[in-house]
Amino acid sequence: MSAEKRGLPSAFRILFGPFELNVTERSLKKGDEIIPLGARAFDILVALIDRAGEIVSKGQLIKRVWPDVTVEEGSLRVHLSALRKALGDGQFGHNYITNVKGRGYSFVSLVSRQAAEDHSASSFARSSNLPAALSRMIGRDDAVLELRARLQTERLITILGAGGIGKTTVALAVGHAALTGFEDAVFFVDISTLRDKEQVISAIASAIGQAAQFANPEEELFNFLHPRKALLVLDSCEHVIEKTAEVADRIFQLAPDIHVLATSREALRIGGEHVFRLPSLDCPPEQPTQTAAQVLSYPAARLFVERARARGNDFWLGNDEAPSWPRFAASSTA
Repeated sequence: MSAEKRGLPSAFRILFGPFELNVTERSLKKGDEIIPLGARAFDILVALIDRAGEIVSKGQLIKRVWPDVTVEEGSLRVHLSALRKALGDGQFGHNYITNVKGRGYSFVSLVSRQAAEDHSASSFARSSNLPAALSRMIGRDDAVLELRARLQTERLITILGAGGIGKTTVALAVGHAALTGFEDAVFFVDISTLRDKEQVISAIASAIGQAAQFANPEEELFNFLHPRKALLVLDSCEHVIEKTAEVADRIFQLAPDIHVLATSREALRIGGEHVFRLPSLDCPPEQPTQTAAQVLSYPAARLFVERARARGNDFWLGNDEAPSWPRFAASSTA
C-alpha cells in the first residue's frame, strides 16, 4: 500500500520520541540505528500513527494490514507485541501504544511530520561506496574513456575478459570517472562470494543503503530503484551468472534511470546488454635486438615489472635480458 493511500505523504518524515519513520523507504530509525521491524508490524505502526490520538479497532487494523486475507486476532496480537518490543513501549516511562479495553488500540505519543529533504523519492540513503581506484593504471586509459562515454547511452554494459586481466580495475576507474554524472550515486557490489539470487538482492540493497526489513526484498528493491538514477557496478558475476542476470534484467526493465556496469568471464545474455571485450595488454615480442626501454614501452611489460616490485622483489630488467623478455619474465615468476 502506498504512502499516499495511507494518508501519509511520501515527502514527510514521521517523528515521535527518539524515532524517525520513513514510509517511502519503509524504515524505522532511532538516531543512526535502523530498528528491525517485520512488514506486518511496520504496517500496524503506520496505521496507528495515521490516526494518532484516535482509537483504532482491532477489526480496522486487521482490514488495513491484511486487506485481502482472513486472519485471527491472535495474529494481530503477535505483531503488536513485536512492534511494542521494538519500540521499547512501556520501558523507562516511554509509552507509544495503548490498549483501550474492548475498543482497540491508540497511538498516544506526540507525532510530528517534517519534510524529508534527504529522503526524497529520487535520492539514496547513502553516497557512493566505491573502493579506492588505483592511483596508477597501466594501459587501460582508452578503455576507461570508451566505457565512460558509452554509459551515457548504454544502460547495461558487461566488461568481458579472462580472470586476472584487469576487469575490476577498469570498472572501478569507470565508476570513479562517472561519479559526477550520477551525482555520487555509484555503487559497487562484489558478486564473487555470493551463491544465490537472494544473496545478490541483499548485496545490492546493502550497497545502496536500503533498509533490509521487508517481507518481499526483491520487489521492494525494484520499487526503491525505480524512481532513482544511479550506476551499479556488479563485479565478478560469473560465480552466479544466471541469478545475477535475472536481477540485472529486472533492474533494466523496471528502473529506467539505473545503469549497470558488470564484470564477468561470460556474458549475462539478457536483452539490452552491450558487451565490452577487454583485450590483453600489448606484449613485447621476443626480438634479438630490442633494448630494455623498447620492452618497457609495452604496457604488459610495465605491469609485470610493477607487480614484481610490489611483491618485494628487487626486480630489474636490463638490456641483456630484453631480447628474450618473454622467457625471462616466465622464469622470474616461477
